[in-house]
Amino acid sequence: MGIRLSKRLGWGFTDVQYRENGQIDDPRIAVSSSLLMPPDEVGPEYLGYLEALRDAEPENSDAWFELMMSIEMVKETQKTEGRIPWPVVRPFEGGLPSVLLIQPVGFPGWSRYNDPIDVCEESTLHAGTLGGRVVPMPYGIFPFEGLYMDSRDGRRLDSTAKRLIDRLLDREDETEEVKPERRKAADHLARVLGFEGADQAQEHIAPVVPSDILNVVSWLNLLNGPDAWRQLRPMLYAYWS
Repeated sequence: MGIRLSKRLGWGFTDVQYRENGQIDDPRIAVSSSLLMPPDEVGPEYLGYLEALRDAEPENSDAWFELMMSIEMVKETQKTEGRIPWPVVRPFEGGLPSVLLIQPVGFPGWSRYNDPIDVCEESTLHAGTLGGRVVPMPYGIFPFEGLYMDSRDGRRLDSTAKRLIDRLLDREDETEEVKPERRKAADHLARVLGFEGADQAQEHIAPVVPSDILNVVSWLNLLNGPDAWRQLRPMLYAYWS
């Protein structure tokens, strides 16, 4: 445990494999120099990377629009904040060695450091987790809240159908006569979404990993293989360093 508290929002892993010396040893994570010996902040190279991605997309397409939004947010953050902190929180900074957090670039409100209210709250309400703690965000993080994907292939899902499945299965006040009908309706909606049934849907429906996170992953070549990003989950991470 350190003496300074950080609180950050982002997408990440909570089950990172590591060696006894703390070095990451996880097949999903490419342990590059940018992870082991990173700079303190994001330089102009990242903005150039986003602009190159934008220029490769058809103008006014969804991907082009998302990249334009990201570019403007990065520019505004550089203008107002003067710097952009490095977007990957590494285990050796402090906190939990099993956590690796990735933040979107250009979201300064997603980080707080040594805030006196945070320090007081963490030290009193969460005194038993002073090594660090993770709060899962099962519905995502605003402005990406309520957007979902199939964790098997990354395709985006109908959010309304997902919410209906949850409501059908989470009712505790239903009678034994009503339960089968609710289960039948939930299974039907799940099959519409491409699952075998409601149980499989609940297992594999996950919050969408936004493009702002994927841009960081691709820029740093942070993850191994084409599938690891689908295991990233949104969280609030509090840790001492």
